[in-house]
Amino acid sequence: MLRVIPSYGRKRSHGLSDAQKSDLTNLYSAYGMELPSEMTDPCAFFPDNEGLYKRFVVEIGFGNGERLVNHAILKPDVGFIGCDPFENGVAHILGAIREHGLKNVRIFNGDARFLIEKLRNNSLCHIYVLFPDPWRKRRHHKRRLLSTNFISTLISKITVAGVLVIATDHEDYMVNILENLKEIPNISYCDKIDNLFARPSCQLSTKYEQKASLSGKKNYYLRIHSAMRAFY
Repeated sequence: MLRVIPSYGRKRSHGLSDAQKSDLTNLYSAYGMELPSEMTDPCAFFPDNEGLYKRFVVEIGFGNGERLVNHAILKPDVGFIGCDPFENGVAHILGAIREHGLKNVRIFNGDARFLIEKLRNNSLCHIYVLFPDPWRKRRHHKRRLLSTNFISTLISKITVAGVLVIATDHEDYMVNILENLKEIPNISYCDKIDNLFARPSCQLSTKYEQKASLSGKKNYYLRIHSAMRAFY
């Protein structure tokens, strides 16, 4: 089993309502994912799709799930996997899945690194890592999710035409990510952080992005393309 330092704090920010507790119990059994024991193709988590989903997307840290749900509605032919350790967000997105009758979404309530490790290489068309905890204090930097090893693992999971998208509103964290990328072989890159303000066209707004913008913070967006082994 992969040994990692937790990259998150509390698993619950406030108490759950009775409806949310019910969703966690009943809906998670239908839309939740258990950690597979061996390397697995994403299609295995959608046993009733009968070949409908040709592409698969993973979103790490989906918050309340607004963005993931919107994309799943717009792209019913794509299988979406959301990873988040926080029960409040999981309960919220499960309610949205029920409300919209979505069949193309699965949820992993846990540390995404364990699930990513078990997904087959070159099997995902997109991976989104949106506004992960920056762990601002230097002594906590070891808790940051986007280590060199994990970024390298993420890149190995996207297809030749796949894209890894990373977003953060914390400049020091983005600088740290750029430094980590220097340690990954066969990656060409630009180390000018001022080039990373352009919001990707595929990006639908999240509450964290809105919060950062309203507070006057700059948002940084990094896209890594597997085929080019380059990012901008």
